[in-house]
Amino acid sequence: MRAAVEHDKAEDETELGETAIEYLKRINPNWRIFLAIEGAQDEWEGITELQWHFRPNMFLKLNNAFGLTSKAEDWAPEVGIMFLF
Repeated sequence: MRAAVEHDKAEDETELGETAIEYLKRINPNWRIFLAIEGAQDEWEGITELQWHFRPNMFLKLNNAFGLTSKAEDWAPEVGIMFLF
């Protein structure tokens, strides 16, 4: 679980920002799955992700985000390579 707090200095307001419940499971040394529900206020999305660790410091991410509320995007696929330093 994670949560953020936002502070608007101009209006002197502090409120809860983005929150999430996340789950990461290692299937074997090279493959992991990631599941999450994240959002803020009335914009929530579900996220599924497959990670392929093809080197100790690099992995490929195949990600899908689906809108769970009307203000969230309907579908947002992502592909990326992560480098660990």
